[in-house]
Amino acid sequence: MDKKTYEQIYHQLNSIEDINRLSQEFSIRTGILSNIFHQKTVQAVKKYHYQVVRKAPEMLNSWRKGDTLLEIAQKQNFPAVLITSIILKEMGHKSKAIIKNPHLLWNLRLRNEVLQAIDNDLHYSPKAHIIQSMLGKMGEDIIHKWLVDCDIDFITESQMSNTRNTKTPDFLLHEPLTINGIPIKWVESKAVFADEREHNRYHEKQFKFYEELFGTGMVVYWYGLIDDICPGNYMIIDHTFFKYPEYNVKKLIDSHM
Repeated sequence: MDKKTYEQIYHQLNSIEDINRLSQEFSIRTGILSNIFHQKTVQAVKKYHYQVVRKAPEMLNSWRKGDTLLEIAQKQNFPAVLITSIILKEMGHKSKAIIKNPHLLWNLRLRNEVLQAIDNDLHYSPKAHIIQSMLGKMGEDIIHKWLVDCDIDFITESQMSNTRNTKTPDFLLHEPLTINGIPIKWVESKAVFADEREHNRYHEKQFKFYEELFGTGMVVYWYGLIDDICPGNYMIIDHTFFKYPEYNVKKLIDSHM
C-alpha cells in the first residue's frame, strides 16, 4: 500500500463503522482495515493511558451518578475494558480477576455493566485476545504447510525454546531456501499490517537479532505493509505470496480483530 493511501485511511478510520465504507472507497479488504484500526487503537492507548488513569476518581464519580461503564468509555473515547479496569481499581477491586470472571461481583448493576463493556470491546476483551492469538496461529499454520509442501526441513520456535538463543524466529530452516535469489534461513509470521512504526518496533525487538544469529530471512506481514518500508537483511512479503487455495489465506485476511 502506498503511504499516501495509508495515511488517508488511517486518518478516516475512527470507528468500526468506518470499515465497510473505506473498504468500498479504497477497494481494500475489511480484514486489513480492521487490523489497521486495531493498531490505531493500541497506539492511542499507549499515548493517552496515563492521562485517562488520572481521571479515575472523576470517572468513578460519574458511575456513581448513573453513567454506565460503557457510556464513560465512549465519553473518554477509550476501550471499554480498560476504562472498566481503571474504575474497578479505583473501587478497590482486583480488576484482572473480575475481567476474567465478572460473576465474582455481587453488585448486580456493576456485574452487568462489566459484562456489557467486555462484550463491546473489540480490542482488549478476553475474546479479542483469543481472536488475536487465533489469527497469529492461522498465519503460522499456513507457513508450516508451505514449508512442508516445499520439502524443507525446519524447526519451530517452540522446538527452539530450550536452546541458548533467547531470540528465536517462528521457523528456522536447516538448509537455506532460495527465493528471488535470496537464501532464506528463517521465517517470521506477523498477523499485522506494517506501517513504519510497527515495522521498526519489530525490527529492533526481533528481526535484527535474527539476522545476527541466523543470517538472511523472510518476514510475512499477512495484512500488508507500506510500500516504502526498508527491510534489513531479510525479505518482506504479504499474503499475496501464498497464492494457492489450499493455504486458505482468504480466511485469515478476511477475519476481523
